[in-house]
Amino acid sequence: MGKKISAILVPTDYSDCTGEAISWAVALAAPLSADLLLLHVIRRETADELLSIPGMSWEMIVRREEKALLEMFRTWMTEEGEIALLRETLVTVGEPAEKIVTTAFERQVDLIVIPTYGRKDAPEEGVSVSDRVVRMATCPVMTIQAACCEDPCF
Repeated sequence: MGKKISAILVPTDYSDCTGEAISWAVALAAPLSADLLLLHVIRRETADELLSIPGMSWEMIVRREEKALLEMFRTWMTEEGEIALLRETLVTVGEPAEKIVTTAFERQVDLIVIPTYGRKDAPEEGVSVSDRVVRMATCPVMTIQAACCEDPCF
């Protein structure tokens, strides 16, 4: 029995490299009528800083991030009908690799499409987020070698 891809998760850090991954995910999803899910993981330290701003709430942060995800998705679409592929924008707090893998499992996605900067040396923190996702995910992971930006991605 053949495999069917019905849901694709694209974790995003808003870099151009992530946009490249979105383009690939859209290209895969469109002919399959697969759903796309965009995920942004806010690190705990960043969330704490944001929440320390007077008047800031978690709901405000989520709305702002979901709006940014939607804008980024629209930027990387090539055809107007592709917006219908987007099933969900997700915002969560935690360690990125763990949240990406957990979200993929909970949402029953069939494929994760994630950019990788393609460093020859290990990042300062040790193993990169994309490497950790490849090692921990229970579904296939497609890494996009994104040499499109100066700043390191995942």
